[in-house]
Amino acid sequence: MAFALLISCFAKVHAQCDEVVTYNVCDMTIVDKDADGTPDGIINLYDVYNALPGVSTPITSASGTWFDPNYNFSLDVSTGDLYLWDLKDASVDIDSYQFQLIDTSSACPDGIKTRLNIVLGPFEGKPLPPAGVNDANVTVCQAVLAGFDLFQVFESQPSPHKNGVWEFVGNMGDPSNFKGLSVEGKFNAEIPYEPYGDLVEFDVFEFKYTVYGVSPCDSEKVSYFKVEVIRDVLSGEPSTYDICESDILSGMWDADIDLTDDRFLVGEDVEGTWKSAFDPTNQISNPADSNINIREVYDNLKSSTSNFGCREFTYTYSVEARSSLTDCPSKESEVVFRIYEPIKPFYQVEPLEVCLDDNKPAGISLYNELIFTTENGILYDYAEASSCSSWSFVSGPSDIRIDTDSGYIDLNILTQANAGTYVFRYYVSSLCNACGTSGTSPCDPQFANVTIILLPKNYAGEDTVGMEFCENDPLIASPLNLFSRLNTNSIDDPIYQGPLGTWVDNISGETITNPTTYELPEVKGSQLFDFTYSTLTDKGCVDSANLSFTVYEEYTAGVDTLLDVCDNNGVFDLFDELEGNPSGTGTWTGPNGFVTTDYKAEFDPKTADAGVYTYTVPDNVTPEGTTMCSGSEATITVTLYKSPSAGEDVAYDVCRSDLEIDLIDYLDDTANSGGVFIDVDNGNSPIGNLLDVSQLVAGVYNFRYEIQGHASCLLDTALIEITISEVEVPTASNQTFCAVDGETVNSLVANNGYDFNWYDTAIDTTPLPLGTVLINGEDYFVTAVDENGCESPKIAMTVTILPFGDDNCESCIKDGISVNGDNVNDVFDLCNLPETYPNFELNIHNRYGVTVYKGTKSTPLFSGKSNVSGTLGKQLSSGVYFYVFDPKDGMTKPFQGNFYLSK
Repeated sequence: MAFALLISCFAKVHAQCDEVVTYNVCDMTIVDKDADGTPDGIINLYDVYNALPGVSTPITSASGTWFDPNYNFSLDVSTGDLYLWDLKDASVDIDSYQFQLIDTSSACPDGIKTRLNIVLGPFEGKPLPPAGVNDANVTVCQAVLAGFDLFQVFESQPSPHKNGVWEFVGNMGDPSNFKGLSVEGKFNAEIPYEPYGDLVEFDVFEFKYTVYGVSPCDSEKVSYFKVEVIRDVLSGEPSTYDICESDILSGMWDADIDLTDDRFLVGEDVEGTWKSAFDPTNQISNPADSNINIREVYDNLKSSTSNFGCREFTYTYSVEARSSLTDCPSKESEVVFRIYEPIKPFYQVEPLEVCLDDNKPAGISLYNELIFTTENGILYDYAEASSCSSWSFVSGPSDIRIDTDSGYIDLNILTQANAGTYVFRYYVSSLCNACGTSGTSPCDPQFANVTIILLPKNYAGEDTVGMEFCENDPLIASPLNLFSRLNTNSIDDPIYQGPLGTWVDNISGETITNPTTYELPEVKGSQLFDFTYSTLTDKGCVDSANLSFTVYEEYTAGVDTLLDVCDNNGVFDLFDELEGNPSGTGTWTGPNGFVTTDYKAEFDPKTADAGVYTYTVPDNVTPEGTTMCSGSEATITVTLYKSPSAGEDVAYDVCRSDLEIDLIDYLDDTANSGGVFIDVDNGNSPIGNLLDVSQLVAGVYNFRYEIQGHASCLLDTALIEITISEVEVPTASNQTFCAVDGETVNSLVANNGYDFNWYDTAIDTTPLPLGTVLINGEDYFVTAVDENGCESPKIAMTVTILPFGDDNCESCIKDGISVNGDNVNDVFDLCNLPETYPNFELNIHNRYGVTVYKGTKSTPLFSGKSNVSGTLGKQLSSGVYFYVFDPKDGMTKPFQGNFYLSK
């Protein structure tokens, strides 16, 4: 780095952290970091700092990272390179550009070891070299001037500092040509037009740019430069005229017009010319000619093209450039006249009538209903002009679908509901005769209405054939309405039932005079019925539907029956028990392969099985084997009842502490459920099955279980003898333990019992686990348990936990630990205190009162290493340390002590 070229000074405040140094760069344009002879404006903050006087220990990237709080866009933090030419402003204070050396591993606040101020001297920029007779640094065209940025006058590397001050010095021409200069350096000027005057109108403006600095660098730097502004030529703002043929024929454009009139061209320089070579109408005879006649143009067009649609005629005005600058070129303006042919009329002769019956066409093209104008043998047909024409729905009873482009209506999707008179409109936009993509036309559009009358039919329904019925089907019950059997399409409903409809029996050929009350004859085996229904309208619309079906005779087998049987009933015939009017032609099937060959079926309750017995008569089937009448089928559901059993007499011992027992649980295994319990000792009173033994005194109680089976069966009973035992209450006194022992429920003592259960509350039913740690001041409840598992009532006792250090307890915390790796006394042991006080906190301090360890139940025991911020993981030195143990149980006060740490 060419530091020898820099004017610099150094100021340093020695401190362990946050030292402040200053480096001055008064001329950044000569800074050359790589010393290749070409300035690059790059300095390295590590090198700058190391080169300062008084620096005894050089810094590197290992010493920390340079950080720029405000200008990181110019600092490469990976190398420490600072790109001075990216700093947009000159320094206004000594610390305008301040960079920090950060070492997060140091003890410095926020890790800041050094602050380096770079004082950057002012740079006013280097204007582009002057040129031309006026020695202007920049020449611009007035057309692109709007807010011209004066910074464009300077060379790009390096750019001048942005915090300078702009001043307008003066100009060569009229001072009013200068229109303004903003504080950001945006310049505006306006060069007046002089018709037939100097063909290069210009003015030269001089400016001053001052950039201020701070000591010890220059207090200011100044640049002077000139901007030459040249006025560009104007060919004017042209007009475009859209003219309808009808306006020309009415005489509106018969007279000559001058294209230089402001109606056609406004704001043009008068030195321009009209290009006759670009006029296909031959109205412009020479460059100075500006008169044309639109009627003559139209007459020439019409004589050569009868159906011209639209034609565009362009007249070009050109003004030559007054300067060689590419930004001030020649200008041209085009005055355009478009002549439009109007849309010719079209119409429908008379409405179209269409029947919505089976003879209707597939669809209708509305174009076929239109008559288009013919002139001089030319047909003005707009049927294919889909891009500028459309069909629309005007009126009608429903919105039937129409292709708005083609005018086609699909009659296949229409129904009776769509019948009526419809009016559609065909609209042809004047843009059908348009010039290219102009999107305008002064002529009027044309439209015509097309009327279509859709005539309804008398709906006869849909063909309904191939149906098959069993004679008992309610759908064909006599008298039969033949109309009710015809299907419909759910669209053209309802079916017509007036005088213009006729039913014919296709088998006999006879007309049916009573179709709504038709009587079906008696069917033997099966019979086919076949009819045709035809309709007509006064407009000649026809419709018809075919109805045919086959009826089959039905066989019956009686009515389903429920039958209850006890095991002591006699033998009987199931057929005699079947209700209804069964036929004697069927057979029986039943449980476990029970079958008969005829309608007889004997049933013996002592040997037969309960279940469903089915009586089936033959089906009536079609010739193809399809079942039509499922043959009559009836069932007898037999339920067998056995004589009830209450089981054997039983006797049981129960505990009074069982609270409530279910007598059902004490029945003999052979007893049937569903019976009732009787309290024998209290006058044979009925009771429920739940018995609260806690409300009874110890002793013997007798109950009877009674069960009644089916009404035809006898009552059965069994005796239940219940002996209630009661356990004597235990004895237990309040007990005291030491916190360091971590005693559990297993340490509690009670007397007067075979065994004992301990509880947390007087209402708990689940004993505490023996490993539950005891709590100071807690009440515990104990019951005595006898050899049969019966419990006594609960009694309470209180546990006292003596705190650490109590005279009645031995101290288990040692006064020293040795962390020598022999696995003996290597940690600060807390005995059982974590079990007694699971929410504890332990703090260990060195002799200066600094905390070196914080512990909880989830923290590894202290082993001579720090686990707090600042000294985390550090192996502590030998010496005396102090501890504070806080139980955090809301009752026990913290206690403290000391121990010696040796290695």
